Amino acid sequence: MHARCRLITRRQLLGTVSTAVAAPYLITSRALGNASQPAASDRITTALIGSGDRGMQIVEGGDKVLAVCDVDATRAALAKKQIDQRTNTRDCTIHRDYREILARDDIDAVVIATPDHWHATIAIAAIQAGKAVYVEKPMTLTIEEGQRLVAATRRYGAIVQVGSQQRSLETFIRACEYVRNGRIGKLELVRVDIIARAGGANKPWTPQPVPPELDYDSWLGPAPWTPYHQDRCHYNFRFVSDYSGGDVTNWGAHHLDIAQWGIGADDSGPVEVEGHGKRNPSGLHDTFYDVNVDFRYANGVRVELRCNGNGVRFQGSDGWIYVSRTELKAEPRTILETPLSPTELRLAPAGPPKTHMERWLDCVRARSPKGLNATVDIGHRSGTVCHLANIAMELGRKLTWDPVQERFVNDPDADRLRRRPNRAPW
Repeated sequence: MHARCRLITRRQLLGTVSTAVAAPYLITSRALGNASQPAASDRITTALIGSGDRGMQIVEGGDKVLAVCDVDATRAALAKKQIDQRTNTRDCTIHRDYREILARDDIDAVVIATPDHWHATIAIAAIQAGKAVYVEKPMTLTIEEGQRLVAATRRYGAIVQVGSQQRSLETFIRACEYVRNGRIGKLELVRVDIIARAGGANKPWTPQPVPPELDYDSWLGPAPWTPYHQDRCHYNFRFVSDYSGGDVTNWGAHHLDIAQWGIGADDSGPVEVEGHGKRNPSGLHDTFYDVNVDFRYANGVRVELRCNGNGVRFQGSDGWIYVSRTELKAEPRTILETPLSPTELRLAPAGPPKTHMERWLDCVRARSPKGLNATVDIGHRSGTVCHLANIAMELGRKLTWDPVQERFVNDPDADRLRRRPNRAPW
């Protein structure tokens, strides 16, 4: 795979990158050898690196899952059991160290759904090892990580898709196509609503014994070392700022991504951001919730990030369109009743509708990124909007952002928050 990639040896790989959280996924009938799946010679071999419930759902079109990687032995065993049952084989192997997977010549591609603080490290190592990559959203923990991941993808000619699966859902595609083609007139305002939770650990805490099945030091990886507590790990990592940006980067990475798509800002971003939110006064869970953040784009479009459900409302001079995972509506209603003409802009990749995962696998099979519906560049730009929101709330003042240079304007204090130091040896 990836003839343009500079492959590194197993010894080099094991000596330069280290262990991470990894995990389980379910696969579909494509892996069972039915009549609709590719011939054996054209099937993609994958490995699954990630953890938790999302990891168990994400592989929607996997061809052949050869390995799972998990620093939680219980979860790894469960993943292997489910994959073996689906394939009626015992081919799937378990690894605790993701570097062992990257060193395997029989694996074409990896799916990364670790906690956010591991995404960039594993994805860049996978790219250097010549693997195609599907990385969950938010793509990175920081803006600077996104820049490095984009650079690595370009350098090695890698096939990288970000798990912003709403870009492969017909309702979101249709909404953004109608907005981009001027069906609501001049776009003026985008209202983005997300669910932003506080988490549960808002009381003082004391260290707990590390469960015997968990390699906790590897789970932490590049994050600061701190004593174990169950409310740090598995899904609860989402509410600890050392590992994630809270629901601002969780749900925001979905809906702010759609806002960027509808605005036509996939290669750009806002020029101003300001806002505020709440935080738990104590305890482990310290990410922002109940957020109110405003963005302004160079073309005058404003984006409001609020916490009132989950969806995106595009307001134009001649009407509005609202889209979520459950509905698509407009005012006036006639906006959605007129089909697009052959000459109008289309946003969906050519061909029949497919899942987000299937589109990625098709590109891996073709050894070409053409057809990806959420590229690494898009994932970085959409993730940056989320990070800007958190930085603005952290500093508590209006910030000016240069989306071309990807720096704050005359603001070294804000610029320092574009990156974070990693724990040695990361």
